[in-house]
Amino acid sequence: MFPIQMIVVSVVGLKKSGKTTCVEALVTEFKRRGMKVGTVKSMVHSNFTIDTEGKDTWRHKQAGADFVISLSGNELAYLEIREGRATLEEIKRLIPDGTDILICEGFEAEEPQILKIVAATSPKKLSETFEVRGVKDGVIALSGIMANETKEHDEYPVFNCTVPDDAARLADLILKNL
Repeated sequence: MFPIQMIVVSVVGLKKSGKTTCVEALVTEFKRRGMKVGTVKSMVHSNFTIDTEGKDTWRHKQAGADFVISLSGNELAYLEIREGRATLEEIKRLIPDGTDILICEGFEAEEPQILKIVAATSPKKLSETFEVRGVKDGVIALSGIMANETKEHDEYPVFNCTVPDDAARLADLILKNL
């Protein structure tokens, strides 16, 4: 369970639907409001790794380290060797104290405390997005490329996160839904 005061939002959608744009807009808006913001990028179907074969961190891992922390002049990266994919609950130990809001991109967890924003490429793709991403509960808004085509939906408000006023209104909605 996350600290009661931390807000957890997940922006879900199909590939190239506008998820990252929505996350960027929300981060910018919440930072403008003085909040401490973190993000989680979930890549379910990717073999992406920041660890490069033959490089030092990779060699540390190959030697048997349970985790590797990589430090550079202005970054810290934490690499943990796992049997399977980490859950949002498992990564909470990595989230710094005092974080006000955690914005997840592509994280399809069904925890009831997670507010969801569904990004779609078009209104026609919306039902497919809900089905493919398995989204059932906790949706508070729609966004993504579809917001260029419509501002209307029967069940949810639609926000165009490329428009600062819309991003601010979406941030207000998130705070209202705590």
